[in-house]
Amino acid sequence: MRSAEQTFELPGADPTLVLLGANDPSEVRHLDESLVAEADTVDIRSGVVWLEVPNGRTFMRRLVDLMVLTNPGIKVAVADPNSSPQELVKAALLAVDLTTISDALEQQELANAELNYEIRYQPIVRLSNRTIVGFEALLRARVERDILSANELIARATKGGWLGDLDQLGRELAVRGVGSWLGAGLLFLNIMAPDGTFDLAAARRTIRQAEDIGLEPDQLVFETAERNRYTNIDLAAAQLTKLRNAGVRIAIDDVGDGYSSLRVATSFKPDVLKVTGDLIKELPGTEATAIISAVVDLAHQTGAWVVAEGIETEAQANKLRELQVDWGQGLLFGGPELLPAE
Repeated sequence: MRSAEQTFELPGADPTLVLLGANDPSEVRHLDESLVAEADTVDIRSGVVWLEVPNGRTFMRRLVDLMVLTNPGIKVAVADPNSSPQELVKAALLAVDLTTISDALEQQELANAELNYEIRYQPIVRLSNRTIVGFEALLRARVERDILSANELIARATKGGWLGDLDQLGRELAVRGVGSWLGAGLLFLNIMAPDGTFDLAAARRTIRQAEDIGLEPDQLVFETAERNRYTNIDLAAAQLTKLRNAGVRIAIDDVGDGYSSLRVATSFKPDVLKVTGDLIKELPGTEATAIISAVVDLAHQTGAWVVAEGIETEAQANKLRELQVDWGQGLLFGGPELLPAE
């Protein structure tokens, strides 16, 4: 049985296996024909209708709109189409009624409805000569006169259960906003692991979208953070290897922020290590200098670049050059702008 503390987790915009059942089997024998038509495959087993649909989120909305009033007794469970028998049993035990799904959809839509998204691009420069290497795309949202930061957006998406959608939306808007100002430069895009693993299908959609506008895959830098709580570091590393094999580069963000794990930094074999701005603020302190020096040594031994974030003063930039940090990012070189100068 579902406990009072458990909430229904809506599926994403990916292929989903939907199980429909009821105490009265006649309720599921007469599904709306348009719902059945949306499924790639349909099967009936022991009075339960199995539908494999191409977009789980869209199907949930259609299911609720068409049947919540006329078939309130239907129970719904969702699972990955490739689930094992044990995973299917677990999914079935978490079945909910249409009213619960309707409430979950409403909560998500309310959380997301009033947001007006925008992408800001912040330059990343070579510390040796201040030439631009590329830009990091930063997702923001306006609510009336307020601007929500990335952390505020992530908190809202986590609460509403649409963190994966937010992750993909940020990359989609970032690629869509690219102009000739990028040239052959790099585009840093955040990639999250909402459930401890990466959504490879969504990441590959980003690569295809970038190729459609003329970018090369190696211009994309997928940037993830060490502070993510990966359920399986080896699995996450294998997923990033698949993305790297598709041509993109990998960056680890916020290195040295207190959450850092040397195993993450080494297992992911990143092309770029980004040192947190909290350390840069402590320069020229002995501890900060030692940590940054160690990061530089680790990166350069493996052929990776090092980016220092949050640089605000010439003194910080000079010290970082002494420490052989490759690239810099921060207000000293330019803040996040809606559209970079050509």
